[in-house]
Amino acid sequence: MEWSRTRRDLFLKCPRAWYLRYGNPITSSGIPESQTSRRPWDLMLRAMKEILVERLEDLQEGKQWSPLLLEHQLKYSLQKQMDQTPNGIKKRYFEALLRYANHRFALLWRSRIIRQLEQRKYPCWYVLDRMESVSIGKQRIYASPDLAVLIQNKWHLIRFDMQSAPKKSSDEFEANAMVLWAKYRDGFPQSESAFRLHTIGWRRGFWHSETFQPTKDSVEQSYKLLEYDCQAMLEVHRYAQSNLAFLPLATMKKTCQSCSFRLRCPGGENLAIARQEQTLLELERQFVSSKT
Repeated sequence: MEWSRTRRDLFLKCPRAWYLRYGNPITSSGIPESQTSRRPWDLMLRAMKEILVERLEDLQEGKQWSPLLLEHQLKYSLQKQMDQTPNGIKKRYFEALLRYANHRFALLWRSRIIRQLEQRKYPCWYVLDRMESVSIGKQRIYASPDLAVLIQNKWHLIRFDMQSAPKKSSDEFEANAMVLWAKYRDGFPQSESAFRLHTIGWRRGFWHSETFQPTKDSVEQSYKLLEYDCQAMLEVHRYAQSNLAFLPLATMKKTCQSCSFRLRCPGGENLAIARQEQTLLELERQFVSSKT
């Protein structure tokens, strides 16, 4: 079972969508992700993350980007993302997305940690690949930070979220997953006190920074919650093998509005009615089962 923040978020929003994207061997491997319908806004966020990594890698080599180069790279990446969608977007909408991306990037580059890296204040830091995973027990964990910076004998693990959700109680748990990842990678210490965690995410017009100090107990608790997530995902996966119709639907209507499986989902048109129909099917199944 594979765990990541993206998978966990989708699972909590809609177990059915999670199964169709990650658990179903037909939709998860038979249909390339580029062919699924993605909102242009989400593609803009993906392009921003791609360019952020490229710019940080150049910064590590001492290369500075001009505003003109930044805009060019963002435009190229955004166009590449849009070209993979079944339907393009209007030129005015594309230009608006590009302006949004440029604005957010300009503000992000003023953040304290990036200014310090530009000033060469910390000689030891690395840009990491978020697709690198570690195996812990029976779980494969995707929880790599974007940056690891050594500051006064402590590793600061930093994650950038191009669009972050409102603060929630699970934020520290998700941040602690970066420590779990680091402890299973060569070159990082084993003590939780040797790390400090930062999440920098865009929310309500600003980049907000959250800091967490992991402890042995908090990281162990996070791992237990992670195991619980994977167990719940596994149960849904097993349940889907017998009958896809009974998989839990989305918890909120707005989840359906941006779902790439909406047209093939009973809740895509009317979530409330779909839930009622699912309840009736469940009652019917229980009735038939009791008769036999």
